[in-house]
Amino acid sequence: MSDDGIDFYDSRPDREEDEENSEEEGEPTYGNQVSDEDEEEEDDDEEEARKVAEGFIVDDEDEEEHDSDGSQKVARRRKRKKIEDYDEELDEEDLDLLEENTGLKLSREVIPKLKRLKRGRQEESDDQEAAAEKFFSDEEQYEEAQEEQVEQDHYAPQYRHRQVYDDMDDFIAEEDDEEGVEDDRADLYNREVPRRGRASKDMLDILPEGLSEDVLADMYDIFGDGTDYDWALYDEEPTEYAEERAEPQLADVFEPSELKARMLTEEDEEVRMRDIPERLQVRYAGTRKTFDIPPNEDEIQAEATWVARELGNSKGIDQPTEAFQSAVKHVVSFMAREYLEVPYIFDHRRDYFTEVDSAGVTTELLTHDDLWKIYDLDFKYNSFANRKTALREFLSKCDIYDEYTNSLIDKAEKIEELNDIADYVNLKFADNVNSLQKQTKGPKRPANRSLYETSLRNKVADFLPRFGITAAQYGANYLENSRRYYPEDALVSPEEEAAGFVSSSFSDPGRVLRAARMVLSQDIAHEPEVRKAMRRDWEARAVISVKPTDKGFDQIDDLHPMHPYKYLHEKPISTFKNGEYLLISKGESEGLLTVHVNIANYTGWFNQISEYYMSDGYSDSAQQWNQQRQEVLQMTLSEHLIPLMEKYIREKLRIEAQEAIYYASYQSLMSKVNVGPFRGPDADRYKNGIPRVITISSGNGDRGDPIVAVFLNHRGRLADRLEVPSLRDEKCSKQMLEFISSKRPNVIGVAGFTAQTRLVFKSVQLLVNDINKSDSNLPTIDLLAVDDEAARLYKNSRRARDEFYELSEVTRYCISLARRLQCPVLEYTGLERDLLALRHHEFQNLVPEDTLLVRLERALINVVNDMGVDINAASTSPYLATALKYVCGLGPRKAQSILKKMDARGELESRSALVTRGLTPATTFMNCASYLRIRNVDDADILDDTRIHPQEYDLARKMAGDALEIDEDEMDDYETKVMIVRRVVKEYPNKLNDLILDDYAVVLKTQYNAPKRQILEHIKLELQGPYHDRRQRYTRPTMDETFRMVTGETRDTLREGFIIPVKITSLRGKTATCQLDSGVDGYIHIDQVSDDRVMNVGEVLEFGSTINAKVVGIDREKFALTLTCKPSNTKPNSDLSLRRKQNDDYYDLQGEAREIERRRAMRKKRTKTQRVINHPLFQQFNYMEAEEYLSSRQRGDLVIRPSSRGPDHIAITWKVDEGVFQHIDVVEIRKDSSVFAPVQYKIGEHVFDDLDQLIVTYVEAIAAKAEELISHPKYRPGGPSALKSHLSSLTMANPRLSAYGFCLSDRPGYFELGFKLNSKAPSAHWAIKLLPDGYRLRDTSYPVVGDLINGFKRIQANEAQQRRPRHHGHSGHGVHGGHGYHHGQRPPRH
Repeated sequence: MSDDGIDFYDSRPDREEDEENSEEEGEPTYGNQVSDEDEEEEDDDEEEARKVAEGFIVDDEDEEEHDSDGSQKVARRRKRKKIEDYDEELDEEDLDLLEENTGLKLSREVIPKLKRLKRGRQEESDDQEAAAEKFFSDEEQYEEAQEEQVEQDHYAPQYRHRQVYDDMDDFIAEEDDEEGVEDDRADLYNREVPRRGRASKDMLDILPEGLSEDVLADMYDIFGDGTDYDWALYDEEPTEYAEERAEPQLADVFEPSELKARMLTEEDEEVRMRDIPERLQVRYAGTRKTFDIPPNEDEIQAEATWVARELGNSKGIDQPTEAFQSAVKHVVSFMAREYLEVPYIFDHRRDYFTEVDSAGVTTELLTHDDLWKIYDLDFKYNSFANRKTALREFLSKCDIYDEYTNSLIDKAEKIEELNDIADYVNLKFADNVNSLQKQTKGPKRPANRSLYETSLRNKVADFLPRFGITAAQYGANYLENSRRYYPEDALVSPEEEAAGFVSSSFSDPGRVLRAARMVLSQDIAHEPEVRKAMRRDWEARAVISVKPTDKGFDQIDDLHPMHPYKYLHEKPISTFKNGEYLLISKGESEGLLTVHVNIANYTGWFNQISEYYMSDGYSDSAQQWNQQRQEVLQMTLSEHLIPLMEKYIREKLRIEAQEAIYYASYQSLMSKVNVGPFRGPDADRYKNGIPRVITISSGNGDRGDPIVAVFLNHRGRLADRLEVPSLRDEKCSKQMLEFISSKRPNVIGVAGFTAQTRLVFKSVQLLVNDINKSDSNLPTIDLLAVDDEAARLYKNSRRARDEFYELSEVTRYCISLARRLQCPVLEYTGLERDLLALRHHEFQNLVPEDTLLVRLERALINVVNDMGVDINAASTSPYLATALKYVCGLGPRKAQSILKKMDARGELESRSALVTRGLTPATTFMNCASYLRIRNVDDADILDDTRIHPQEYDLARKMAGDALEIDEDEMDDYETKVMIVRRVVKEYPNKLNDLILDDYAVVLKTQYNAPKRQILEHIKLELQGPYHDRRQRYTRPTMDETFRMVTGETRDTLREGFIIPVKITSLRGKTATCQLDSGVDGYIHIDQVSDDRVMNVGEVLEFGSTINAKVVGIDREKFALTLTCKPSNTKPNSDLSLRRKQNDDYYDLQGEAREIERRRAMRKKRTKTQRVINHPLFQQFNYMEAEEYLSSRQRGDLVIRPSSRGPDHIAITWKVDEGVFQHIDVVEIRKDSSVFAPVQYKIGEHVFDDLDQLIVTYVEAIAAKAEELISHPKYRPGGPSALKSHLSSLTMANPRLSAYGFCLSDRPGYFELGFKLNSKAPSAHWAIKLLPDGYRLRDTSYPVVGDLINGFKRIQANEAQQRRPRHHGHSGHGVHGGHGYHHGQRPPRH
């Protein structure tokens, strides 16, 4: 049998085939197996659930049974009226659907007949105006009222009390038996009947004629009878009936988290009811997207242009062709306007994105993956469009009407460009923005541009044009890579020009220039076109450099996953392909790596972009102006644009890395699920295309664990199972042999939890060989290993317990293995979030799980829709039902709703019943119809079991009739059409090859104004092989794959040359047997035991010990290793080159070598000066580490540390002030060379007996003197320059005043005494040395600050006396006389 029409787990026997042998009859693998006692318990549980949930679900049929006669009439009349109203609301498309699927002819205007398709070279008939009857319009739209009506249950009467949610999954136990069941809710309704307003004779008299009592009762149901508030006239004591009527709400019974998990919230109900594909609704949840008004033609065109450009860039297409853009536009329209999903578009709208050349060769303009990319880009464009709309609204609220800004918004193509415009607006129109924020009482904009705004309010604003071109003009030059605008050469220098714009705020030309550069740098940095051009450059030229931190240098060893990226030198961002940037980013966040983003050849690039701002003049003034412009650009880059670009590049790399991981993960899962069932040499004889499977496993394979075998027949039913203690026992082995022989499976699969599975595999291999040799006339039985990643998750899952609660874990595991061989995709559709537990990509843990899950589900969506779902079988099989949520247009909520309705209303006899029974509204039906199969139903239309969409049934029937040369007049009734199609499918599929579809496609295009060529080809293929299997053919696992499945070892974990730990399990003469952690066996021969000659392996090895051994060879077929444990072969790290991952192409080996050498030198130096001193203040610091340690401590704190001057020196570092430290060299003096000799410490001429004495009498004493001087009012912080400025200010205020003060010297341990005799005299300064007992100034010591000041004054007075005679004789000397205190001159220091 071919692979066409594969039957995937039919839940009912095939009515066209004989029953299977009794040995194959058994419980279905997807059915619940419940014992009688458990059924009684479940009945009790259901009764309790009904009591709890009373008031939530109305059993329509029960109510109708127990209602009064009057209420029955009313309900039936309303039911009949609703059905009539529904029929009246059916439009042309619905009538088409009903007519074609029920065979009824409904009165409507006549549609022209279709022309018969030509056969072979047959001439075209004269009837050129014949047209194919239209079924569904491509531009189909439903009104909102119709959507709501279709969603309602048209079979159930609607009662007075509120409608309740009927899709409560397993929260509410519904009763299927309609006879003899007393429903409390019906009783409640009966009790309400007397209280409903009955039509009195007086009331009927005053109403218009024609209103019956039943109509009035309906009015009471809606509006009440005026007695709703009678309760207020009575006591407030609650009656027994009032208490009985109270209805609990879902939120009162269940936890919110439970409601959300069960999809029972109001939001979930809204998703179910809206006629929009569920995945589309969920994707846009929380956005401004509405589905009430579809986008117009202009909006579709704008989105299509944007999507085509983005898609073209991702495919490397710089200029998309017109055909490509047209294809994208149609797909965007299908998604955004008609709400069609990718599978439907790919199957039924192929004509819009394919081309057929003159030779008849079809070319896809868009691939299946491209459609998914457009699906994502549609969402991104929606965010972009919302952002653009929000920005326009913001400008309007701020009363900003700027033509340039509006033009920028019109031209914006990315979110980043809109953000640029927003920053530009906040800079240029700050007053408008602040005014709006004050009006709305919103948060005020940070006042971080006060200097910018202050500059513009001064003369600086008038000075800016002197720099030449504006920021916008520079942006235009840069973006266009031209010099459309250029500055005029100025005649005067910048300083001379700036002198004319001095103001009170900017008092000199230098300040004016600095303010102007600051303003211009911000203007350029916020100019949107500058940012756009710069992003273009950085996207093309940005590079990444990586170095390890100190922590990373130690932690990232040769086997660390980050080692290939430990040192990178200018790696272009375009070379990041496989998501490795996320690993680098993780290393940076963990403090292991430092990442630098820069642009290649920065100097050359800067010179290039500077040219667009510079003048071509060669005069001195022109060059000076160019220098100013260059400083503007440097400030723009360093303070604004480079940080912005670095952030942009990092975000770009992050997004691209995530996309790479998503796509690789999707492809990995696709390769697993897009595979058909196992196919052996006799696959054509498989019933329904499904193999008969036995799977065998020993679980963990521990001693005492039984070996389990299960048999699944071709319908996927668990037909038999066997459990034996061991296959080593002859009796058990015979049992297994008989089991396999009696079932005659097509394939046997083996798997297990550990590598002990290899023993089972070998044993079963012997049994299979015996069976295959015993009867050569029967097909051979195949044996293979099965990938068990899904089975491991299934065996203990809730689904497994619900299906097979009485079976063991290993048995459930085997069932899943067998299913994997029969239909791989169904083993993954039930995993849901457990899909994330599977390994798809090495970096998958670095991306958001929710997004990864969405991308993985696309693989399931693709395959499930290719395969189709038997909707009737899914309604009775929880196992098959797991695939329903992946059907096009559906989702978990809509699938749940459909199954609940089918559970109440029975199986579907046709696809059209999805609409007529209210299971799906129009848009959902359009998406899902061709993927829901109607199978094994009496008198069903065979087209309902094909991929042909109901809207194309007329074309299919026309093609079938023309293939059999039947005139259209002979196909005048529904039964005839169905019979003709069935004959073509079953008996004459090859006759369809005689039809000339190209000519027919031309006619259809003329009639429908839509291409149909690919649709005709699609119909032809389906009629020739309904639901032919599109999946990849099953291929036997390779030797490497089998080895991985059985042992869990891959080439990354085990290969020749690896040194691995092994445990010695036996010693037999010249051979030692050992075992790896994974359970794989290894063998060490005597010549590989030792470098020396030995006579027995026991001389070197010990039983039970664990040793290191090197892998010499791997026999993957026998699951065995050849090892060596010679010391010469197992040297530590000798396999490092094999285990280490390959370095990145841009790995900086030279940089790594330099860093290693630098650290080696530092370590050597540190080792050389290593000292240990028994003192609490001692630290193993160098001078830099000591300063860093003391930087956060108080003045006067100190540390004792080793000295670099030799082993007989130590150093004491103490903090003088913030950022100022003094390092004191201390010499150790020993009377002899003995380490036990007493030690004295010497600083200069001071000698101390111990360190404590040194610290107290010297260091702390000096620190106290420093603190005394710092606390003096004349002390000025900031150093000599600050003191000089202070003294100048004092003497400027009073020219005749002499001023002096103290400050810290640049030389640690010294202070400066600065003074200025008058405003015209230069500043002078003398050095003050700190002493333990005072201060030294000019060779004189002073104990306290007061004495120091008096001493200074006396020296000044004496020098003044000495200057007077010389002053009278030499008028030119003045205050410039004196000895050694001129500005810049220092006295000798001691």
